[in-house]
Amino acid sequence: MKKILFFLFILMVNGQWSMVNGQTLAIHSGTTTLLATPDEVGEMMVSGTSLSIGDTVLDVTAIDSMTYASSDFDPLLVQFAYSGDQCRVSMPLGIAKYLQLEQQGAYVSVISTASADPEITYSLSGTTANGCFRQEGDYKCCVRLNGVSITSQQGAALYVKNGKRIHIDLADGTLNTFVDHADTLHDACFQIKGHPEIYGLGTLNITGTGRHAFKSGEYTELKDSLGTINIVAAPADGMHVGQYFKMKGGTLNVLNGVKGDGVQAECNKDSTKLYNGQLFVRGGTLNIEISGDSCEGLKCDSLMTISGGTISITCGGLFSKCVDAGTSMVVYEKKSKPVINLINNGGFVVVDQKNKKSVCLKVENDFFFHSGNVTLTADEDVKGKSANIGGDYVYVSGAVKLKADPAMDVDGAMRVKKTEADIIAYEQARGIYISTLDEEE
Repeated sequence: MKKILFFLFILMVNGQWSMVNGQTLAIHSGTTTLLATPDEVGEMMVSGTSLSIGDTVLDVTAIDSMTYASSDFDPLLVQFAYSGDQCRVSMPLGIAKYLQLEQQGAYVSVISTASADPEITYSLSGTTANGCFRQEGDYKCCVRLNGVSITSQQGAALYVKNGKRIHIDLADGTLNTFVDHADTLHDACFQIKGHPEIYGLGTLNITGTGRHAFKSGEYTELKDSLGTINIVAAPADGMHVGQYFKMKGGTLNVLNGVKGDGVQAECNKDSTKLYNGQLFVRGGTLNIEISGDSCEGLKCDSLMTISGGTISITCGGLFSKCVDAGTSMVVYEKKSKPVINLINNGGFVVVDQKNKKSVCLKVENDFFFHSGNVTLTADEDVKGKSANIGGDYVYVSGAVKLKADPAMDVDGAMRVKKTEADIIAYEQARGIYISTLDEEE
């Protein structure tokens, strides 16, 4: 006790803290460090075993040491540094009142009571083969992946139980890896209750061993400024998304270790949700290779809109589909012509004496093709189909390039439109308005 009080006296004498700009007091207690500014330190009061700094009260007996540095810190940044079976946490004193930290080794949970600004950023770095990160709250936040590798032995490797907008920032140039445990009670290795928006020029590798690799309760958006996401493996879906999935840039690779669907967008239980069950690809590179039976590479419950980017999907399972649009599908050019290459080498299954065939492109209703390049290749030797269009196939004459081997099956009519305006008018007559479905923010 005497050593700590003497140290505080040395810091405070003659108002030293108020005279030196940019100094930071670090209060160390176990694996947690609180960071205080000179203004906050100027309010320190000691009473018995209690140390009051502003409106924060600390137990002096729990303090291991105090140090100071001449550098500033981000007042809205909480840092988690994993190392083996431990995780060191660095937290600004000013936001500590919003946060409840629970920790057992490298298993870390932070519960936020913040309900308005400030928006807190949680930065993860380091390596653990026996840990996890969990965040709970009711206000938007950012999780920055700053070169972190987490393997959980108890469930999900990352779980954000927060229904708000969650930024996932892949710090530029970093490699970030997450692996869950097979006996998980969670739905995914990397699971977010709310709606994640992912950006940053780093790399994210996700391996699911329990169920899905990635899951969000609401929409997931991959931003223009995205590096690479690799979905390495999962016994179920690679990316299972509620409400809608939107890809604007970056590279998404779903590798053949995934045994379920590659990317699935399903309807949210709340039917009033925006773009419920839809899937958008505006840009970037999407590569999917799956081999599971009765699986889909790219699947949605409602409308699928492709307006740019490069999509390459290969399926090898029985009764599999490279692309499965739950209602209609629109392919058109917004910033660049979309390029779609679908290959299905899967065979068929017999159900009630009928062949259930594998197919490259399955559209439940109408397929509208404005512009782009589409190649569909199925294995006829195992009764594969290039496409099965449940409604009309409508395209702009001279503006599309479609190669289908074997020829497409179209249950409705094949309709040729002379101009872009003609096909848009036809879509609107069918209740589809691409100008609002594929808006720019």
